[in-house]
Amino acid sequence: MVIIHASCMLAGFLSIAAGITIARCMRDKPWWLRVHRRLGSLGVISAFLGLIAAIVLVSRQTGQHGALPHAWLGLAAILFILCTYLLGLTQLKRTGVRIRSLHRWSGRVTLVLFFFTVLSGLSVAGLLPL
Repeated sequence: MVIIHASCMLAGFLSIAAGITIARCMRDKPWWLRVHRRLGSLGVISAFLGLIAAIVLVSRQTGQHGALPHAWLGLAAILFILCTYLLGLTQLKRTGVRIRSLHRWSGRVTLVLFFFTVLSGLSVAGLLPL
């Protein structure tokens, strides 16, 4: 179950990072928005599958959800992922500079938070000394 959790979260992180990169660097291409949306959707789905795997994993082991800082970072990252995704969907239906700006900043915060969550997960797994 650890492998499933780690794989899903890594796939989510890489998908979101790639989606942000596409949005930042490929805006002059006609396909950028379609690819950005698909990568964002893949990132959300992967992260939620990783969350489900984490819940099952902790339930089978200790049953103490939220016992580690990694769990709290992960929960914050999941909430930001969801908010960023919903802001992106809203932005497509309603034009407004404020929503676009919120989506962009939320995406940046999401990526940084997700990155530190991955680092803390590697530390919990004993793969990264922190």
